Amino acid sequence: MRTITLPALGSFITGQGGYLGAIIRGAAADGSQDYAVIVPEEEGAELKDVAWSQEYAIIEGASSKTDGAANTAAMAAAGLELTKHITSLELHGHKDWYLPSAGELRALSANVSDLFHFDDYYWSSTQYSRTTAWCQDFEHGGSNYYHYHCKGSELRARPVRKIPLSHFNA
Repeated sequence: MRTITLPALGSFITGQGGYLGAIIRGAAADGSQDYAVIVPEEEGAELKDVAWSQEYAIIEGASSKTDGAANTAAMAAAGLELTKHITSLELHGHKDWYLPSAGELRALSANVSDLFHFDDYYWSSTQYSRTTAWCQDFEHGGSNYYHYHCKGSELRARPVRKIPLSHFNA
């Protein structure tokens, strides 16, 4: 078994477009099972006062609590405005940004809440029902889908990207 040396959570990762926000168990782009979530610098990346969707409908493939990239792809295929911005981003030479899942946002809240605004909720890419989607509060750490955060509500959105842990031994 190979040992991987990781920088501290919250450290800027040179060449990766942002800060190490969380370590997640799950599929990375290279097929490995563990990956790092990279949070971009705020400038040019974060959206404010944006709806998840203006229509109340189930978006097939956008319900994973752990795979934000797959959820975002499903949202983009359905033509949601929120994902048009996120999937068109090119930050620090990277074009693989996506809206994090509810699980990824919870991990970011636990590890690097200081990289987010405390006074607003953030959308996840995980829908709960045809009218609601999961969102994250970075001040108190709460994650919810309550009726006052229906898909038409205007919250913040912050893209992330994932890199395999093997990157850190490259």
